[in-house]
Amino acid sequence: MKKILAAIDAFHFSEEQMDGFEYIAKEVKGKVTAIFLENIAAQYIPLASAYPELYALNYDPIILESVTERERLMKQQLELFQKMCSNSRIDFNIRESTGYAANEIIAESRFADLLLINNSTSFAAVYETDPPIFVKEVLADAECPVMVLPEKVSPLKEIVFSYNGSYSSTYAIREFTRLFPYFSDMPVNVVYVAEGNSTAIPSEKLIREYLDHHYDEVRFTVLKGEPSTELLGLLINRTDCLVTYGAYNRSKVSRFFHRSDANSVLRTVNIPIFITHP
Repeated sequence: MKKILAAIDAFHFSEEQMDGFEYIAKEVKGKVTAIFLENIAAQYIPLASAYPELYALNYDPIILESVTERERLMKQQLELFQKMCSNSRIDFNIRESTGYAANEIIAESRFADLLLINNSTSFAAVYETDPPIFVKEVLADAECPVMVLPEKVSPLKEIVFSYNGSYSSTYAIREFTRLFPYFSDMPVNVVYVAEGNSTAIPSEKLIREYLDHHYDEVRFTVLKGEPSTELLGLLINRTDCLVTYGAYNRSKVSRFFHRSDANSVLRTVNIPIFITHP
């Protein structure tokens, strides 16, 4: 049975997020370790930013009251999450974690088969980017495959493999295939974007042969233009598919698309995105 990590914001989670984790875990046939993350370091930043005059005062009692209230809310949220887990068809193991959220989950990822996160998960106390810093840090440094989920996951009807002939894009396809063997009857669309004059798919015979071993229905789509723009156009109105990508924010040689292009996809599409590093 595969080990799946699910990153949970202790103070911001929903039943729809839980449904998404459950849907993917069911397809993987895995057991979920839900990491209940609380970013303690961030809780004082709004107080200091909003009330700079407090630097001249003794505000320890205010902080103590804030911590006490936070602990009460944390216990309440944990009980709610445990209740959701008890109603789930998936086996959930819950573990609490404090500290810097990204570091905590990245450390855990070394010992997991798959990490699930939501595309809006944020632990920032002040202005946040889109996608959130937490999501970008995890994608850059996670040591296992990561699946980024939208707030609501729709039933999947197609797997889209983004492919450019590179090792990283092929590695992502192989890792997905290894983790989701029960998707063998799901239609597969291999998308290749030709940037130059040639529309020949790199190593087409070999990639076809590999996919034919694992999937019942495989088709190839060749687009022309700038890869991130063409892929975004293909996926932007979809809610019923999943897409794989190669390495995120790694070297220029191994990266399938530039960091800014990856961010635009994460911001815009409303489908699960599978990203992994060789």
